[in-house]
Amino acid sequence: MVIVGATVFASTVHAQQSDTESRESDVRELIETQRDVERTAQDALDLEAFSKGPPVTFEQVLEDPDNIELNVRYALTQIREGNVRGAGATLERVLLIRPDLAVIRVLFAIVLFRLDNLDEAERELLALQELDLEPALRSQIGQYLDQIASRRKKTIFTFAMNFATQYDWNRNASPKSEIRLAADLPTRTTGSSARQDDVSMNALAQLSFEHDLGLQKQHKMLGGLVFYQGEQVQQDDLDLGAITADFGYELDFAPATVTPRILYERVDLSREKYLTSVGATLDWVYALSNTWSVFGTGTIKYQSYNNITSSLTATERSGRDYEVEIGTSQILTPHQRLRFTYTLTRNIAARSYNSYEGQEVGMTHTMLFGGGDFLLTSFTVNHDLYDDRDPSISAQTRHDWGGRARMTYGIPWSGIFTNVGEFWKPFTFTVGGEAYRQVSSLTNYTYNNYRLSIGLNRRWTF
Repeated sequence: MVIVGATVFASTVHAQQSDTESRESDVRELIETQRDVERTAQDALDLEAFSKGPPVTFEQVLEDPDNIELNVRYALTQIREGNVRGAGATLERVLLIRPDLAVIRVLFAIVLFRLDNLDEAERELLALQELDLEPALRSQIGQYLDQIASRRKKTIFTFAMNFATQYDWNRNASPKSEIRLAADLPTRTTGSSARQDDVSMNALAQLSFEHDLGLQKQHKMLGGLVFYQGEQVQQDDLDLGAITADFGYELDFAPATVTPRILYERVDLSREKYLTSVGATLDWVYALSNTWSVFGTGTIKYQSYNNITSSLTATERSGRDYEVEIGTSQILTPHQRLRFTYTLTRNIAARSYNSYEGQEVGMTHTMLFGGGDFLLTSFTVNHDLYDDRDPSISAQTRHDWGGRARMTYGIPWSGIFTNVGEFWKPFTFTVGGEAYRQVSSLTNYTYNNYRLSIGLNRRWTF
């Protein structure tokens, strides 16, 4: 009877640990996904501004060099391909022939703005304001003058928020076999340890800043805070709260950028302090061309876990965490981008059976549509190999294989509702789906989960 009781207790403890493991990683994934959505939403809107007309090649321009329309379409093609400097040269050539074309002068001013030639861009836009222009064109000029004024500020703040509703088919990461091991004795999952679906309401807010150091190179001081709260409808013990903070410098060594930062993270589960971590990270990006770059990140953190009601052995996971990521990003076409990453993780915990070495390979494809719509698709495969066996579960050492597929479709709020006020226009509506499959040497950690989510995003710069 004592053995059976101990077995049931151990099974319950490790069921809780499996739940918290899956929940703990959510905050990092959600923050990264939110950043991807923000970047892509802005890219989709930028593309919309320069997406009119079919692409034109340089050979076509050479065949008819005085064709104004052809030259303008070629400049738009160059912008979409990331060759903004070349587009500036093309538009300058057009303006030598027809300096009276206001639309072309506005486009030229926008190109100057994107090249960070703020003085010339402002001079051109202010001169255009003196002309008799259509209301839409005048409004566009005013928007870019506002952006120039904002860009000139020494310190720029950005606030972004996301509200989402999320459905999980297997929120508590219950094993697919419906069996959990405790000291190699199988116990059937019942009650709260059986698979449970659930709905959560999630809110994420980010406040970040950039401060121009005023040097000849465009070096910046930067930092940010992220607040996240996820409330489960049924499984309150999986409610998640998190605060992350970072501070550092972005150093411009064109064509390379290096960003050292210090990090802080706190995660609460079921309103109990679960994890605190501090560390440092070094990011770098090197632009090989207008359309191709390579990047990397190195991170070291010390993670301090606390035992809580839903994870009675969490302190055994405290220790150091090292991570190295390398990758490449390429613009395939003006509408498509592809990113590949490889990540190596080494975690050294207080107990060797919680220490592991992990590898992950990921791919993200970005598709930009007309009207500001976009589709983010990502696939990741990971393998985690643990250092030692956990005798309270099994005499076998744990190693896991995982695979995740995720799709997120975004559309501007004004693309859904045509008659919306100015406040609602910058919002982006997203709908996403995800499938996750983990296969482990221990049945406790073999499970599937399917997720659906809808969200609303907006950002402010001031």
